[in-house]
Amino acid sequence: MNTFLSLFAGFAMAFGVSTASIADSAPMEIEGAVTVDAEGVIDLIMSTPDLIILDTRRQADFDNGHIEGAVRLLNTDIESSADIAAHVSSLEDPILFYCNGLNCGRASDAVRKALEFGYTNIHYYALGMAEWRELGLPLITN
Repeated sequence: MNTFLSLFAGFAMAFGVSTASIADSAPMEIEGAVTVDAEGVIDLIMSTPDLIILDTRRQADFDNGHIEGAVRLLNTDIESSADIAAHVSSLEDPILFYCNGLNCGRASDAVRKALEFGYTNIHYYALGMAEWRELGLPLITN
């Protein structure tokens, strides 16, 4: 494995890819949140009528297609618990956060903030729109 990592690092340097940017990709899991895939998102939507879906992407991304029922809340606009509370009535309400996937990082940032503010029923769609689009699942466009 170390040989692979050394070769990859050499390749990355040769082609101008920073290993730091690779390390900055979003995590697949965040302690305190339940990671779900597309099937898990669909199950949540079907079984959790009070689910709040928060899309943490930019307006243009949201307009190009989002999960039905999602509300856009840009991760950088979350500065206090009041920013989430504008969409979520209690700390125990079920919340699903997503963005463009592991290369985006917006959802993971929002999940971490929500956890810090005391939200306890958080679902994290780490693969986000990258997986959703790849699977050809329905999108709402503005």
